Amino acid sequence: MRLYILLIAFLSFVFVNTLKAQTSTNQATLWEISGNGLSVPSYLFGTFHLLCPEDLIFTDAIKQKLEASKQLYLELDFSDPRIGMKMMENMRMQGKTFHDLYDSLTYHQVSDSLEKMAHIRLEMLNNIKPFGLYSIVLMGALQCKPASWELQLVDLAKTKGMNIAGLETIESQASIFDTIPYKIQAEQLKEMVFNLDSTEREISTLINLYKQQDLVTLHNRTISDPLMQGYLDLLLYNRNANWIPIIEKSAKSQATFFAVGAGHLVGDKGVIDLLRKRGYTIKPLR
Repeated sequence: MRLYILLIAFLSFVFVNTLKAQTSTNQATLWEISGNGLSVPSYLFGTFHLLCPEDLIFTDAIKQKLEASKQLYLELDFSDPRIGMKMMENMRMQGKTFHDLYDSLTYHQVSDSLEKMAHIRLEMLNNIKPFGLYSIVLMGALQCKPASWELQLVDLAKTKGMNIAGLETIESQASIFDTIPYKIQAEQLKEMVFNLDSTEREISTLINLYKQQDLVTLHNRTISDPLMQGYLDLLLYNRNANWIPIIEKSAKSQATFFAVGAGHLVGDKGVIDLLRKRGYTIKPLR
């Protein structure tokens, strides 16, 4: 369940791996990219996409580095006015409904729980991929109206007239959840709904680790999910590798602020280490 909590908002919270040779003094969510022929530095920022407003701390350093950049890259282009429509179009299961994933008793229990939590019944979302409902559960667990790093960054970038783009598309992200069996997703949804107290404690712990920039401990809590061992490449490593050519091209063209889920930053297959292997200097900014 821990890993699934990190997958909300189209995989925005994903695994964290320990950066080789990284000490606690280098733990950070904001990093500078320089060297290897770059005329000006670019910046890499790790976000957490489901936070209460008081936990979204827009520091002067983040604002300064964004204002020093000429373009903003997110996992998805959140400035696209059709993003909501595209999201709904790609959330539908292929040839399945929740009636195929749950027995009758479980179906009604999950539906009753969702109604109590969010005033919506499963019947209204019967063909939506189970992962699409995780955010409903987590918003209930947070007990607040979540704030969004992406939307705040987009708003500031728009005031500066910056170009805004995405490292991947909604279609490519959502298609991952056609590969992971719907049955596994549905079992995780049931676990989250039936154990809401545990879900509340877990997301609170993960948010605190993020605020402390304690990526190593965050890694240790998330990577242990046995259900996801077979999907590490699909969910994380392949995506990180696919982003590197886009990051390189953008950083070489002009100063760019890249903001992706914090879980993508570290590890020997994380974005930071992949860029270092390409010859770039990646420096933490605290």
